Amino acid sequence: MGSKKSDSLFHLVNLTGYLLILVIVTVLLPALAYSEEYKMWSYSTLPGAPEGVCVDSKKNLYASVTWTGEVVLLKDDGTYEHIAWVPSKEESGQGQLIGMDVDAKDNIYIAYTQFSKYIDLGADLFNKHHPACNDVRVTRSGIYKIDAKTREVTPVATRADGWPFCLPDDVDIDKAGNIYMTDLTYSGIWKISPDGKVTMWSDDPLLNPTDPVSSMGVNVCVLDKEEKNIYAATTTLVGRIVKIPINEDGSAGKAELFSTGHTPFDGIEIDDEGYIYASEPLINQIIVLPPQAGPWSLTPRKVIASGPPLQGPTSLVLREGVLYTANLAFGIPPEKHNKTVVAIKGFSKK
Repeated sequence: MGSKKSDSLFHLVNLTGYLLILVIVTVLLPALAYSEEYKMWSYSTLPGAPEGVCVDSKKNLYASVTWTGEVVLLKDDGTYEHIAWVPSKEESGQGQLIGMDVDAKDNIYIAYTQFSKYIDLGADLFNKHHPACNDVRVTRSGIYKIDAKTREVTPVATRADGWPFCLPDDVDIDKAGNIYMTDLTYSGIWKISPDGKVTMWSDDPLLNPTDPVSSMGVNVCVLDKEEKNIYAATTTLVGRIVKIPINEDGSAGKAELFSTGHTPFDGIEIDDEGYIYASEPLINQIIVLPPQAGPWSLTPRKVIASGPPLQGPTSLVLREGVLYTANLAFGIPPEKHNKTVVAIKGFSKK
């Protein structure tokens, strides 16, 4: 969600509008901050600001270094091991590495957005007709696979294949190997089947921008445990969580508003009980919502973590009861980035 000239989401939005809406949302809508005890610490420091995190079947934790294109394996002693460059080391700095997930064989799939000269401060990325989405020089945006054994990087589906991806952002994979990829600017969720078929799975209006200030829509998505629904979070001014049923034939059902009245989201996770975790980077906090949150109920968000060492938290992933998030550090000068993945445990979700 950025450009070569920026390391901040703010290069895609009107800051004044954001601040105004944030004041309205946080003051007028219900938001409960809990004073319960929890432990939060910097789990690992990376060579650059991270954005994506994922866990494989062996409980290995991985992160993407967003502005350099490096994928690393995180270790419990705070160090990391280089895994791969995406798309390649030679293209480092020419795009943004974002969300990631693993398949049943522990292959990593990751979203990559190649920079366009049209994505710049004040650019109007309101819809798929924006020049940045049609720049013929942008051919590398899409999904890439990192082989679990060889660590070889190969493209799965990119603009070079003719697919009209605009800003690939997040990835989630089901047990059958279907890849769901959010497109922040298009805005919608693409589906890539194991046989390589690519379809726009859902571009429901609930996933799209709805205001004149922000041009962004759906950011992240996650499958529930039964793989009967996808929950998607938006980076609209009033953040929304949208529930999309998966039909028996694999197509998208009618989307419904699961929860609203939040600030812009940039991370989502769901546990086995159906509790949904989401990150709100612009106010530097992480919340949890109960499985029963209703479409129009202003369900009080339970804040389970806020403040330092969080620094613009984005992607979320659970591992053995610990919640991990990447600090992308929105709106903070690069020299002040703490470049960390943060771990949180001991929080109550009920």
